[in-house]
Amino acid sequence: MVFHFTILFWTILFLGGLYTITLRDFIPTWNWYLVSILPLFLISLFACRRITKHVSDIFLLGLLSFSVPLLLSLIDHPVQRRIFIVLSAAMYYFALLGLYRFRYAPKDKTAQALVDMASISALFFYYTGIFGFYLNFSFPLWGLMLLYFFGTVFTSYNTFTNTKYLGVKKKKVLIYSLLLGTFMCELAWVMSFWPFGYLTSGVLALSFFFLLWDICFDFFWQSVSFRKIFFRMSVLFSLIGLLLFSTPWHILV
Repeated sequence: MVFHFTILFWTILFLGGLYTITLRDFIPTWNWYLVSILPLFLISLFACRRITKHVSDIFLLGLLSFSVPLLLSLIDHPVQRRIFIVLSAAMYYFALLGLYRFRYAPKDKTAQALVDMASISALFFYYTGIFGFYLNFSFPLWGLMLLYFFGTVFTSYNTFTNTKYLGVKKKKVLIYSLLLGTFMCELAWVMSFWPFGYLTSGVLALSFFFLLWDICFDFFWQSVSFRKIFFRMSVLFSLIGLLLFSTPWHILV
């Protein structure tokens, strides 16, 4: 079942919160972000308690609540803001729907796909928004690296542990999540020297994360194949090559 009225109700509240943000002038200060993000967190918290009965599910919805306003503040065109708000609300709906179905049917592969899709999308918003914030404001590099590390670790751990039918021990899941977080932390440092905008950097960061995240599942399933890994890396670097060829370069002198 794709339609769920209660989930739609909380999604409309989330959509209304985002729309309210766009009614005011964007003032990129800590107070502005706090006032913008905190109500969305509260909506997500009550939605989790109402829909899934698990407060731990706040992480995925909370990641969306944090990253969407951050990325929204970097969009100048009003029409593009409206489109982004609608797409974010749709992702919020599918995230909540996936969590709801997953809690009542842990082996539901459709629910797992919805949760994974929402997690990947939220992480893209997260990587892009934070890197854009780093480029446009006086934000320290160590802060960027720490945010990439913790966001990656929690997202990886959340998606891995939600796949309950894998039968993998949580200690092993934690180790893989920490390794992914460490890689993305180092990648954030490398990205600080790249002559690209925040959107390109966000796509590149997500591409590397998705490759490693997918390989981790192969290790969990004990179906690791170097031929498969080589094929994935070839496809990934080919797509990255096309992306870098088509994107503008901002050379720093």
